Amino acid sequence: MHPDIHQRFKLDREEVNITLPDIIAKMLHHIDHGRVSQVNITRSNVWDGAVRGFKRATYSETCDMLVRFTDDAGVFEDGIDTGGPRREFLTLLMNHLKDRPIFDGAKGQRYLVYNANALREDEYFLAGKMIAVSVVHGGPGPHFLSEDLILYLAGQPSFKATVNDVTEEEIKKALREIDRAASVEALRECTLKYSTMLQTAGCLRNVALLEEKRTIVSDYLRWYIIDHNSCVIDRRSGCCLPGKCFHVCNWANFTSTVWIGTAAED
Repeated sequence: MHPDIHQRFKLDREEVNITLPDIIAKMLHHIDHGRVSQVNITRSNVWDGAVRGFKRATYSETCDMLVRFTDDAGVFEDGIDTGGPRREFLTLLMNHLKDRPIFDGAKGQRYLVYNANALREDEYFLAGKMIAVSVVHGGPGPHFLSEDLILYLAGQPSFKATVNDVTEEEIKKALREIDRAASVEALRECTLKYSTMLQTAGCLRNVALLEEKRTIVSDYLRWYIIDHNSCVIDRRSGCCLPGKCFHVCNWANFTSTVWIGTAAED
């Protein structure tokens, strides 16, 4: 999104009580209904069609969106887009987006992860643009995102991740072993056993109290989900996930079903 467009979309930080529908309504005022950006989508390859459409130089998210579906031979489906094809496309797009390699985590609890190829292809930027366009143009929000990720992007201090959010079995096993330590001596043995893992995350410490196991696990989880993916989470140029797109939710209800839940995954 061009900087001057972002300025038009930017919301007053004093409007802390504004609701998400109010924010979207304000953003809709900036849509130029006199201009149209057309996106042609092959049903058998929704993702590639969406990428081509959003990357096209003539595409503008501030125009009305016209979606036309085609078959594999490039023949357009009959009918005029009065909103149905657009909403169908954006719903399909959100379902494809949740399974992209830039996300990891359980269903309804997906979080951003580093992926070198996706970074080279600027997929993080593109994903943010897709989410913003879907929300503003009448499609679903990214219901698949982790609440911890949403709150972090919105600048909130809350972090509630559990060991179950870890997808790597060896790491999950190690964290559970640390969490189940029944004595200070057992906890020390665990931290020594997994010292390399903990040191990588900056969580290695000399323990004096058994209660410290909760801090060790919590600190590691934050590093695993947020900190070691910060180079992509905090990528702020353009319309990336934590940048322009999330002005939609920054001053709204952060646990809104527009952002969190599994409604879009069924």
